[in-house]
Amino acid sequence: MTSNLKLGIAAGFLIAWGLGYYLGQGNTPVAAPHPMQSFVNCAAEATDIYTCSMHLSLEQPEPGQCPACGMKLIKKRLLPQFNPDLVALSDAELLLSGVETQIVGDPKSSRGGIPVSGRLKIPPGQIRRQAAGLPGRIEALYITAEGDYVKKGEPVASIYSKDLIAVVEAFVHNTNSESILRAAKNNLKSWNLDLEVLQQFDVASGQYRHPVTISADYEGYVLEHFTHTGDYTANAHMGAPTTLYTIASLDKLWAVLEVYETQLSSIRLGSQVQLTTEAFPGERFEGRISFISPVVDPDSRTVEVRVELPNPGHRLKPDMLVEGTVESGASSDHSSVLLPRSAILWTGKRSVVYVRDSAFNQPVFRPRTVVLGPSHGDVYTIEEGLASGEEIAVNGVFAIDAAAQLRGGRSMMSPGSVAEEPVAAQH
Repeated sequence: MTSNLKLGIAAGFLIAWGLGYYLGQGNTPVAAPHPMQSFVNCAAEATDIYTCSMHLSLEQPEPGQCPACGMKLIKKRLLPQFNPDLVALSDAELLLSGVETQIVGDPKSSRGGIPVSGRLKIPPGQIRRQAAGLPGRIEALYITAEGDYVKKGEPVASIYSKDLIAVVEAFVHNTNSESILRAAKNNLKSWNLDLEVLQQFDVASGQYRHPVTISADYEGYVLEHFTHTGDYTANAHMGAPTTLYTIASLDKLWAVLEVYETQLSSIRLGSQVQLTTEAFPGERFEGRISFISPVVDPDSRTVEVRVELPNPGHRLKPDMLVEGTVESGASSDHSSVLLPRSAILWTGKRSVVYVRDSAFNQPVFRPRTVVLGPSHGDVYTIEEGLASGEEIAVNGVFAIDAAAQLRGGRSMMSPGSVAEEPVAAQH
């Protein structure tokens, strides 16, 4: 090939390239791309990507509706698996982790009251001793079993008393002696007998040496029985009078409750108390605090609080276990709620709880920093951070926090928050 031919071929290539450049690109040269342009575009694209919560493979830069199911598209970064502020668990994970929740303000929670427990007791003033009064020998007992119900004036025992017979004889044969009459009346009064008892003795016929009936002084249930037929009784002149039995009225009972010393600032005399007992499930008994002990038990660090409970029909029984809540008098702010200790995570000065996000069908939790108030045993007052109606994890909280840490999300150890707009519920 000659040199002229080679030059012609080279000139043809240059002409073809020049025509292609000016015909395809125009006369304006193309500017080189900015070195950071690709990163900026990626960041904008990640922020504005919309997807379907049911079809995550679908991605588009603008909101709209999913072509597959028709659901509204949402920002991808708001889904729990892409949001570092949320912890998503499956139903199986929720069950295996032992996670339990409680709605703030739910009647089953301890909101609005201080949890207490204790037992029912008989007020000491309602326990009486039925004394024999009359010295002598017990010929018969009509009340012999504990738990028997006795009415006032009902016969309880029959006693033969030689002292009473001596008084009767002296009274009959010395009706004109003022001193003897006065002595007879005093003896009868000390034995808790009326003058009418003398009418039971017919001295003229000689058939007057017989026992006399003792009647009940009080009405109620027999608590304890002390005597037997054939026993001898004493009166106050002979020492301690003989007690036939003890008896108690159950028209009112005391609920003796234990309150932690840290709870004292929240209770007052007259505070209303609602109590329940396993004997009557679902039924509430109400009373008011009538006594707060001035001393603290050094072992349990509790204070005895007494509540008077009316007991119509005597349905409540002594020594029944009761539990319930005391109306808190510490503050009138109804926004403060109570949560069990198991619901709260402590990290330094911060206190964190996990709130279930109701915007999702699956179990999704969001950490929330709260402000603690006074403690009531194993329950803490939440002064700020929670509102009535929110659902809180009360058990298995460490499992939720561990899942957040493993996924690199926000947890009690990493308090930094990513501000996100709420997600509408997807059904």
